[in-house]
Amino acid sequence: MGTLVSLVPLLIHWISYTSAIYVFQDSYVIDKFSIILKGLFIIITYITFLLSINFIESDKYYQGEYYFLLLSSLLGALVICSSRDLLTIFIGIELASTPMFLLSGWKKGDRKSNEGAIKFFLLGVLSASLILYGFSLLYGLTGNLLFNEISKQILTSSLENSPVVLLSAVLVISGLGFKVSTVPFHSWAPDTYEGAPLPVTAYLSVSSKAAGFVALILLMTSVYGISGSSWGIILFLVAGMTMTLGNLVALQQSNPVRLLAYSSIAQAGFIISPIAVSGITGNYEDGIFASVTYLIIYAFMNLGAFLCVQVLIRFTGSEDIYKWSGVAKSSPFIGVLTTLFFFSLAGVPPLGGWFAKFVVFRSLLGSGQTIGVILGIVGAVNAVISLVYYARISKIIWMDEQVQEYSEKNMLIENPIKVVGLITVFITVLSGIFPGIFSNLGDIASTFLNN
Repeated sequence: MGTLVSLVPLLIHWISYTSAIYVFQDSYVIDKFSIILKGLFIIITYITFLLSINFIESDKYYQGEYYFLLLSSLLGALVICSSRDLLTIFIGIELASTPMFLLSGWKKGDRKSNEGAIKFFLLGVLSASLILYGFSLLYGLTGNLLFNEISKQILTSSLENSPVVLLSAVLVISGLGFKVSTVPFHSWAPDTYEGAPLPVTAYLSVSSKAAGFVALILLMTSVYGISGSSWGIILFLVAGMTMTLGNLVALQQSNPVRLLAYSSIAQAGFIISPIAVSGITGNYEDGIFASVTYLIIYAFMNLGAFLCVQVLIRFTGSEDIYKWSGVAKSSPFIGVLTTLFFFSLAGVPPLGGWFAKFVVFRSLLGSGQTIGVILGIVGAVNAVISLVYYARISKIIWMDEQVQEYSEKNMLIENPIKVVGLITVFITVLSGIFPGIFSNLGDIASTFLNN
């Protein structure tokens, strides 16, 4: 473990001196930003594979197609990270999301799975049309596909306050809002998460969502950056509503998957907040730093939370958190992991979640803008609300009286699950105790605007 910790700074040092490589007439770039996020997506997909091994083998699923579709989605996420023109990023977005339409309905005989997949598909098609319409407006206005060229054209032609540019930004924000499940584009998420196989749900809540955020960061900062004062207000409203609605509805959930679905909606509000404020201040590097740092830490603690939910459902045979009473006394290992991950999501020190929230609050409150202070206050209130339902699960599994006997056979934890637990808990704890490692990653990623 100590060797791994010592290797991380060396890896960060190597990335920080990597020069950007542009190919395909500057449409595709390999730079610090793309390397860091590609590494994140590859690790997330590897962890999803480990989560899937026993889950997929336990039922009548098509295993070959399952892994092929996951890899196809990964390819789309990797393309997004390096995209620097409208056509390439649209291909990446659709390649990342289209396989998930099939994977979310992988429980072929389950009505909830079928319903969730259909909702996801219909809204996914709508989001693609909104994004494409927004792109078409930009291309019609500037005659360019490259991000840099579009931005220069908007600046030199004094189009930053053009209604067409603002309409294009609104359409793109709406389309990507479906991908990352922000309010009011979140309605598909709870049903799709509940109906999909749990490893797919974990992947949707982390990698698929992260791909949408990467696309949003690239487009808002590189293409629409000059018009930030207009779309920044829109993202401000979206971020505040997303945090609040996600947490308030999560308070009422007894199904752990739906609880995590609304939790991920609320977390999306935190991730999007620094970008909203940076649009108004023009300090995009700080906004990217905060959002990317949060995104990296969130990915691992959320995967860990889904791991615990998957194991606890198998332990107890129930998808009702109130029927998990006393399960931690039978399996202290999974009880400790559950507490760590859910408390990290709540932002309790010294776990990684506290630093993720810290960089967001620092970005918001340090912006010098009233809008940043307002979002900071809304975020602080929501952080307290989220602690209620995160802590409730720990209270149930540790303190409530055990009402049933749990089968020793079900209590066995397979080796792939143990590996996932070790990876996710290691990064969750490491990011809280040594936050500088992850702040360096966010800082390096934020320099892509200067390439």
